[in-house]
Amino acid sequence: MGPRELFRKGELSACIRMAESSSTFAERVLQVQAYARLGSYDDALFAIAKVAPADRDDRALLRAVEAQCHLLYGSAGRGRRVLADLGDAPSSIEARFEVAYAKALLAWNEGNATAMESALESIDVSSTPHLYGRWLSGRSWASALRGDYREQLRRLEAAIAHMQTPAGCDVSMLATTTRSFVNLVREIAAPGAFEFASKAVQSIPWTTDLEQERFMTFRILAWTYALRGMHETAMHYSFFARDIAPSAMWVTACYADQAYLARMAGENRSADALLRHAVSSAQEIEWISPGEERVALLNLVEIAADRDLATANRLLDIYQLIPVALSPRLALSHDKRLQAMEKYARGTVLAVAGDRTAAVTLLQSSYSIFESIGYAWRAAAAALRLDAVTGERAWLKLAAEAVEGFPESSVAAEIRKTAAAGVAPRSAGLTPAQRRVFDLICQGLGDREIGAVLQISPDTVKNHAARVRSVFGVRSRAALVAAAQREAG
Repeated sequence: MGPRELFRKGELSACIRMAESSSTFAERVLQVQAYARLGSYDDALFAIAKVAPADRDDRALLRAVEAQCHLLYGSAGRGRRVLADLGDAPSSIEARFEVAYAKALLAWNEGNATAMESALESIDVSSTPHLYGRWLSGRSWASALRGDYREQLRRLEAAIAHMQTPAGCDVSMLATTTRSFVNLVREIAAPGAFEFASKAVQSIPWTTDLEQERFMTFRILAWTYALRGMHETAMHYSFFARDIAPSAMWVTACYADQAYLARMAGENRSADALLRHAVSSAQEIEWISPGEERVALLNLVEIAADRDLATANRLLDIYQLIPVALSPRLALSHDKRLQAMEKYARGTVLAVAGDRTAAVTLLQSSYSIFESIGYAWRAAAAALRLDAVTGERAWLKLAAEAVEGFPESSVAAEIRKTAAAGVAPRSAGLTPAQRRVFDLICQGLGDREIGAVLQISPDTVKNHAARVRSVFGVRSRAALVAAAQREAG
């Protein structure tokens, strides 16, 4: 098996070793591309320096691959300078494609969807199977830059289907593209997409070099199952992902996932235990990655806020003090999704703290972003939270409309429960944590007893109780219980 076949099968390290002794230009370029697929951009650039191009096309191709390495590494300036130094346009389809792809990556770094589309549309590789999968995948990210995630979903599905064919086989690119597809399936309900994603993941011949992609894919896949009511399978995949997590930050992210997934399954005692473990882990490690591990902190903030406001605020502080900026290679750095997640987490904390005005502003903004990009269940969750904070039933209606594509999700179940309960106007202004304290007060429990039941501190109970009395306009527990009895009729 030669370097090209090893490359196509995702055996990237073996490809690098075999190409090291090769004297052919094509195989030395494959070595460079294998390093880049592994994220070893310094090694890729070092390998480029040892490759001798034979003609103008070879030189253009090599320079284009060099530009790609700089751009993927986050060095947009260097990538731009290399592209500017290309000289005359090459004639071979391989070289022309690599130049176009490098220009598309530059446009991606600059957030320019039009330029990205223009670069890719300048070359037709539909009759060149080993390049067409990359073209389809790249074209999908131009759709993402425009915020058209349904279109991206469609293009990613086409790329996966092509790379599953013998002629289009490219296992490492297939793994990366499938992970992106699964990520969108978690957020967007599209006919047949979930089934396609599940089959695609299972069909990939994973290699040792693709272990991180495998981790990322199965971690996200767990969420897609949970949002469709298949909680046992969801937890199975989540535990599997945690077992192969590539770093302490990702292990902590998995703990956070499992706390959230347990809550989605209605396993509240397990969710609380997993939450405490995840919080402890999050406070012990250094959050220094430019990757998307940080999103796990926002998930923890959300589920911690309803149980212990102080803990949620500590987690927000950790998030805000992360010293490393998000990598420009990541899609989250080019759109408003992360911004919406941040606003939702902060809005949730402010709602629990009783800052209704600030909470509503942030939650409304997060809802608007999620709704505009088709992130249905997240939009529904934001609308449901707004219903609880404002007592305005229009939000419950919007939540129900948003979650229609995820009828088996825990969000949908909570919306149905809220609608059926016909929550009274004053108690509608309570957050979930305040409502739990309110219910236990009405049962006659004291602060310490409530704290023991909910596993929160007596001071946290006092804060929630004070907010509940404020909502009902009373000053004592006895008056609160009497008001609750009157409201219940």
